[in-house]
Amino acid sequence: MDFPTRKRLTLQAASQAQIVRAKCKIKRGAAIDPISVAEALGCEVRFMALPSLEGLYSPTPRPVIVLGSERPAGRRAYTCAHEIGHNEFKHGARIDEFVNYSTPETDDPDEFIANMFAAFLLMPKSIIQKALKERQIQPQRIEPMQIFRMASHLNVGYGTLINHMTWTLNLLGRRQCKNLLRTQPKKLKAQFGGSPQGEVILVDGLWWDRTVDLEIGDILAFHDDASLDETSRLTFVGMVDGMKTYRAVARGYTRAFDEHEDWAANIRIASKHYEGLARFRFYSDPEEEI
Repeated sequence: MDFPTRKRLTLQAASQAQIVRAKCKIKRGAAIDPISVAEALGCEVRFMALPSLEGLYSPTPRPVIVLGSERPAGRRAYTCAHEIGHNEFKHGARIDEFVNYSTPETDDPDEFIANMFAAFLLMPKSIIQKALKERQIQPQRIEPMQIFRMASHLNVGYGTLINHMTWTLNLLGRRQCKNLLRTQPKKLKAQFGGSPQGEVILVDGLWWDRTVDLEIGDILAFHDDASLDETSRLTFVGMVDGMKTYRAVARGYTRAFDEHEDWAANIRIASKHYEGLARFRFYSDPEEEI
């Protein structure tokens, strides 16, 4: 595709992403759960544990999105948003074994616009600027851990956020992008006791607008003043940089709160590599010992 075509499709994708956020009554600057968005738009969302599967979209007999549950959480979120793009632009059935999460260089117009739609649905410029302002971060001086923390909140991958801020939003320079990408997410996870195969979710007092989603084995870290409603589903690991860290050990629901700051966040825990309807993934398993 030539540059004018890419620009036209990018603007079209950004506009449609705004329309979807408005249709789903998402507050300006709020982080989203794309699975909830897909369901609000009438798409059934399912998980399948297939190593090669990123995502699948079928419009008939009713819209269905299938996500590969063995992919990292940020990848699944982006893939779900990507498949919503196929639904919004009426592209027909699609099987995505790989989705490009950096600069969308595909020459397929449908795949390009779905990629750009996903980026603007999850990471519109307004939400990036809001996140930077609230955390008092200067883009020119942003550090890897600050990117990682923002990515946790936005429900996207570390590299995905860096590339979007660089190539689409022009908030980071090319050299800065290269330097930030040298830091591997597994190194940042390791600081909190996380493994490369699991997720580490960093929650701060600015996490207001979406639920904290975990899988068994993932690490949750939040500020020292916060507490849990009940701890049977999360095991305390220790303190890291003034943050309490917990490991998810059982499916179900709980809540973190800070009574001094009038802050709270709902927490949902699913099993690893869950298969089935997305809306059932957090239900308690009676066979699990809690």
